Amino acid sequence: MKKPVAKLLLPPPPLSGCLFAAIYRDTRSATLSDEDRVNHFPASPIVTITLVRSGQLLILPAGSSWEDARDLEAMQRISVTPPSDTPISSWAPGDVEVISIGIYPDAWMQLGGDTGFQQIPQSIADAMDALMAHGDPETAWAEFNAVLEQTWAASRSSRSGVASLSDWVRGLMARTVASGRGKSLRSLERRLRRFSGQTKRALDFYASFDNLHRVAHQNPKTPLAEIALEAGYSDQSHMGRAVRRATGFSPAHLNQMIRDDEAFWCYRVLGERF
Repeated sequence: MKKPVAKLLLPPPPLSGCLFAAIYRDTRSATLSDEDRVNHFPASPIVTITLVRSGQLLILPAGSSWEDARDLEAMQRISVTPPSDTPISSWAPGDVEVISIGIYPDAWMQLGGDTGFQQIPQSIADAMDALMAHGDPETAWAEFNAVLEQTWAASRSSRSGVASLSDWVRGLMARTVASGRGKSLRSLERRLRRFSGQTKRALDFYASFDNLHRVAHQNPKTPLAEIALEAGYSDQSHMGRAVRRATGFSPAHLNQMIRDDEAFWCYRVLGERF
């Protein structure tokens, strides 16, 4: 029985301050139930460009299941998902081959993207052409990076060496402090929103959740109370509220689903970063 393919594609070092990562999903010829064709993703401050190379994807409205999705309109072949403070789920009515690329919102804007995260900037559109020109996902990803790297280098950005979402948040905070005269909290918040579309509180939340994902991935058998403290939460209840906000599930339920449920493949793949 053929299994679905899921891959994490990391950017080269020169683009680590621009691209978060890409994830590749191929269910063609895999034996999956309708329920297994659901895809769960956590809340994220990242801008995501999705290329549906084969098949169809449908975004599920919050609180709905795949059974409610058959009459929904399919996503366009190339679509943009802006940062989301709630989890997102999609469903494929059949086999799909999809590449989703995560771009840091400040990099999106530096490359000419709009503050509403709707219109793909030309530099990224050119790289998408390279991505579509190759069938093999690794080759396509390498070509995408090669094209985008030229534009990113021309922007004279010094943002490199970003190894995690937490690193990006810390770097963004530092650039925000250094980028203007006003040092008041209101001035900093205004510049932070201009750079990323996010508040400091929201970015702190995402950084903490990313750190929790790292701790939980590296210590899967550790009791939840200990994981909460190691990840920087005040207690297990504090961690539980954060996990439910980011994913829609309790920590115990989420861990079980990541381990056993095909629909949580994205969480497993993203854990490979750690």
